[in-house]
Order: sequence, then C-alpha cells, then structure tokens
Amino acid sequence: MGMSIQCKLACCILVFAGLAGSTPTFAKARNKGKDKDNNADVKFTSRTELVLVPTLVTDKSGGHITGLKKEDFTVLENGAEQKIATFEEIVSNSQRLSVPGKPNEFSNSLADSSPGGRVTLIVLDFINTPYLDQTNARKELLKYLTESVDQREPTALYTLTRSGIHVIHDVTTDPRVLVAALHRVKGDLLQMVDKEGEVEAINEVASRDRNAVLDAAVQSEEGKIRGMLQDVELNFQSFEQRVAITYTLQGMQQVAQALAGFPGRKSLIWAGGGFPFSVSDNTMRLAPAGRDSLVDVLPMYEHTWQLLNNAQIALYPLDVKGLQVAIVPSATVLTPGSNYERNMSSQLLDTQATLQTFASMTGGRAYFNSNDLARGFRDAVRDSAQYYMLGYYLDRSNIKSGWRKLAVKVKRDHVQVRARSGFFVTNSTVDPESSRNADMSSALQSPLDYTSLPVVARWDKIEPARDPAKKHVNYQLHLAVDPTMVNQSENNRVAVEFFALAKTVEGKIVDSPSGQRFDSHLTAEKLAVLRDAGVVYRGALDLAPGEYTVRFVVRDDLSGRIGSVAAPLKVE
Repeated sequence: MGMSIQCKLACCILVFAGLAGSTPTFAKARNKGKDKDNNADVKFTSRTELVLVPTLVTDKSGGHITGLKKEDFTVLENGAEQKIATFEEIVSNSQRLSVPGKPNEFSNSLADSSPGGRVTLIVLDFINTPYLDQTNARKELLKYLTESVDQREPTALYTLTRSGIHVIHDVTTDPRVLVAALHRVKGDLLQMVDKEGEVEAINEVASRDRNAVLDAAVQSEEGKIRGMLQDVELNFQSFEQRVAITYTLQGMQQVAQALAGFPGRKSLIWAGGGFPFSVSDNTMRLAPAGRDSLVDVLPMYEHTWQLLNNAQIALYPLDVKGLQVAIVPSATVLTPGSNYERNMSSQLLDTQATLQTFASMTGGRAYFNSNDLARGFRDAVRDSAQYYMLGYYLDRSNIKSGWRKLAVKVKRDHVQVRARSGFFVTNSTVDPESSRNADMSSALQSPLDYTSLPVVARWDKIEPARDPAKKHVNYQLHLAVDPTMVNQSENNRVAVEFFALAKTVEGKIVDSPSGQRFDSHLTAEKLAVLRDAGVVYRGALDLAPGEYTVRFVVRDDLSGRIGSVAAPLKVE
C-alpha cells in the first residue's frame, strides 16, 4: 500500500521546547565494546553506582530467618569489606497486578507494584533444547501449574526460538490461563547447536563407510576432500553456535529490561537443555567455542549480566533433559564413534557446571539430573518470598576492569546464605553510550515492554495529512522524571530520546523508526517544573488506513535506562 511514517516533530516537551535535536539511526553498532577497551582501566561517568545485593538467609531446613539487622551482615567485594549503605528486610506477597490507565492510554507500569510484590517469569528455551526434551519441559511445567502453583502467584510465560522471545502469556495470577496457553505452545524441531560428540560420530561412520569401497589412490584424494568438508562443517557449527549465543543473550537482555521496573527480587526460570557456551569459574569470561574465541561477543555477554543484576533477577536454570543415568546416542547416530561416550560425558558435566555458575552469579539455583523439575519451579517462587536487600556504593577509585567477586556473611551460626556471586565492571558496563544502539534497536523490536522508565502513551486527534491517502495521527508521551535523570554536576543536564515504530498486524515494519533526542542544561526554575510535571512529548505519524501496533521507546541517555510501550491503532 506504500505506507510510510512521516513523524512530524512539532515537539512540545515541557521545558525542552525549541531545543535542537537529531534523529539517530540504528544501522551500525558502535565499536567501544571491543576486548581491548574492556581490559583497559574503567572510566566512570559522573553518576554514583549503587550495588544492590538481594540476600537469602535460611536455616538448615530452608526456612527464612527473620529479624536480622544491618550490623549482622558483612559484604565483601574481591575480599574487601564494603560499607552497607542501604538495608531492608523484604517479605513479598503474591499481589494481583494491574496496569493503570484511562481510555486511549497505554502504560508500561503497574498500578499496584510495591517493594513487597514479586513476580516469576518462566522462559522455555527451544533454541538450545532437543525436540523430545522440549516435550518433557512442557509436561513438567503443566504439572507445576496444575498441582503446585499458588492461585495468586504473578507468573508470566515466554518462549525463546530462533525468531526471538515470544509472549505466550504475560503476567497473570490465574494458573488456569497459563495452562491453556501452554497447551498451544509448539516446539522447535531444529536445535541450533549440534552436539560435538554426535558430529564426530557421524563423521567417523561416514569415513569408515567410504574407506570400505575406495582403493588407496582414491582414498588419498577423497581424504583431502573429506578434510575440506569437515572444515566447512566445523566452520558452520561454529557459526550456528555463535548465532545461538547471540539469540540466547538477546533473549535474556529483553527479559531483564522487561522486569527492571518491578521492584525487588525477581525469579527467572530458564527451562532448556543448557546454554550454548561455557564460562570460566575464575574470570567469568566466555570460554572459546571450538575454533571461535568469542572475543567480540564479550561486550554483549557482560551487558547481559549488568541488566540482570540491575533488574535484581535471580536465574534458575532447569535442565529439562531430566535424570541421565547413561550416555545414550540419539536416533541420528546409528554407529557411535569410539570417543562418543567420553565426549558426551564431558559435555554433560560442562553443561551442568555452566548452569550452576549462571545460577550462582545471580543468587539463584540450578536444577539438573532430576525428573522432578516441578521442584525447581516451586523453589524459585519460594526464594523470592522473604529476603534481605543490601546495598553499597561502588568504590570509584578502583578502576581495574573485570569480574568483581561478591560474598555476603552473616554473624549467625548454623545459617545458609545465598546472594549473587559478583558482577562485571568494564567500560562497556559503566558507559551507557556503548550499548545505546543495540538497546534502542532491541526495545523497538521486542514484543516486551521495557520498564526501567515509566511511560504513558496517549493517542490524540487524527487530522487529514498532506498526502490525501493518509491520516495525520497525533500522540503524546508522558515521562515521569526522577533524580537519576538529572546530572547536577553538569549544570542540571538532562538527555532524553523519544522514538516511535509502527508495524502492521502481520508484523511488517511500516518505515524506519522516527524520533528525536533532546540534550539540555536546565535552570533551577525549569528543573523544578520538570520534576513536578514530568516530560510531555508530542509527535505525529502519517499512516494509510489500516490497523497497526506502534512501539514507543524513551531512553535516558545519562543512565541508559529505557521505557517502552506498545499501543494498538486503527486508522479509518
């Protein structure tokens, strides 16, 4: 139909009116996240970094120990004691969640969210899970939802496929709705990454079969060809693993962005066949994948953990393959190679170690080698019911980059303490600009609302456009302002970006994202108005008649926080 967006930026932003702006694009990623920059000394921005550490303290039976005080805790970063600046004991509740709003308004915030609320998110990972094991994952999840779940527990269900994160059902307190939605979930027949043992077995069998019918001269020539083909196979396998790593990290980032606005500790249950990478226990760096060093993936990996930590997400990886008492070749391996069992055993142990490492990084727990996966679902919910939230300010004089180890100790005997084991501090994790393009592109494309910034979108009047085949659709975006969005050390600097992207009901992008960036230093009078009334942005879209979903995105460029909301639109 030749539809396009002409975003008429007759912008009217409270205190920002008349400022010059620019329209960024997202076609090219920045190069600040290269490994050589990450290994350099960290260059902190002017804002203060508060490190929050949700901490579970239980007795030997798993019961929460109440009544502890700040002085009962010791927080260590790389072995050095830190001064606890914030402290709170939280007893959460499974309150009913609802989205506020008036007719024709759309918001990404919750009306009744509070520090005492909680939410559990379940992701079925179909990228890294064999098809038959996907069936087992659905069966165990159905068992949990049917028999065990609290009827008031806020729970959401997503899947991760090669086309990204999909919302099976957003947060609901009715498990019957999730059960009905889960019955409609279909698995993914193709797994992204082949197992090394199976690839080797297939190559070995093919080699024996060919050698049986070829004479020595032909074998020599055929060996060269076979070597070339095996090299191509390894390159393709490395490429597929890189794609799986990218999709997995992108999915985790989107989930973290979606949960960032929910206060308190959140449980993320990641049900799948393992992660497509290994992690070093000491440095927490990604281990090389075959012939691929994965150096250029490190900034994305580190940013993923930054987002998970900022959102206070505890990760609960569940290996849905269940109890594995023997290494049995799959149906695709007719004649296993001589090293098949050894390679597969090594891979299994590596998978389990990575699951444990990821859980420890965020204060969650890993579940594997068990047929009772429903227990993992139950424990994830129970862990967020009662905990302590500790906070300390990052020592900015320590400019060494890398993984910072965390340890929390309690001055009590016979207690068990569980908290996240560390976090990354690199230039790519402390500089919001380094991830700007990737974060904005993700927010515009993701089916999830990002919640770090509360945003309200409202459709306004629809007028005739210059093009008689289209309508001029006006809209308003309202953004509440908090102190972290104002850099007082830079003369009350505020930097905010607004963007809009329209899609048809079939998911086709109508045009490239349109929007504007504002960067200004405010007087005391204008800052007072901004804090009281927030920011109001007015824009417009020129659209042909039809039905659309418009994704609005707002980014605070000083902190990197993002808010987004989707609004349906019908143009007649």
